[in-house]
Amino acid sequence: MTHHFLIANEIELHYLEKNNKLKPIVILLHGLSANANSFESYMKLLDNCRVISVDLRGRGLSEKPEVDYTMKDHALDIIDMMDVLKIDKVILAGHSFGGLLSVYLAVHFPECISKIILIDVAAKMHPDVRELVAPSVMSRLKKTWSTYDEYITNMKKAPFLQGKWLPEMESFYKADCKETENGIESRSSFEHIQQAVEAVLNPDIHWEELITQIKQPSIVINGTETFVNNQVLVSKQFAMETVNMMKDCKYVGVEGNHITMLFGKGAKQTVSAITKFIN
Repeated sequence: MTHHFLIANEIELHYLEKNNKLKPIVILLHGLSANANSFESYMKLLDNCRVISVDLRGRGLSEKPEVDYTMKDHALDIIDMMDVLKIDKVILAGHSFGGLLSVYLAVHFPECISKIILIDVAAKMHPDVRELVAPSVMSRLKKTWSTYDEYITNMKKAPFLQGKWLPEMESFYKADCKETENGIESRSSFEHIQQAVEAVLNPDIHWEELITQIKQPSIVINGTETFVNNQVLVSKQFAMETVNMMKDCKYVGVEGNHITMLFGKGAKQTVSAITKFIN
């Protein structure tokens, strides 16, 4: 994997890349407050294709404008990035927020998207998704830790990682933080991520309607284990409802919860499903 920067849609985006001479081309779109490194396990396992994992605006090493975090802003970043890289058509694989962004792109820019892979996202999520995610995601954005070791120790204590920590997870969490004069802080700001949340909840975007408009071959990959409080963020029922909304889509269940499926056995099973789907 190699690190790169480019200017797209008037901001600087950072991305990881592997096999830049191969086709097909897969662009990985991460979750709400995550970063490109959340897909490191997938990238290591994916062969026989070009893989790009991008830090979405406001996350990781990408630029962090004060405003403009709508779905359209995110989508234009990816389309302009493709233009800069002279890529005509891609397969999109999006996790959570990145999955919704994949849906938006597939409908609004169908000529640029050949297939989509939705990773633990559905037309309907758990009704208490905000409450389930907030302690482990949104609250992290407002905290400061004295040392990096303290930060990692706290990450390991997250409810969804209890007894499930793997060494490969540290790369993702390390990419999530930075050292400041106050200590260790998240690279993403609460205000920017909150804008992205409001973009998803925009009443003018009807996700179920958009999903029914998808014509590209698709796959929904569902983490089958509980996240927090013995709850799953995307139930098999909601995942199957989403599959049935699309013209050409299938369901695959894998080990892991909404986060741990990005690593370990979940990553291997997910990449196996992706490889079969894209080849």
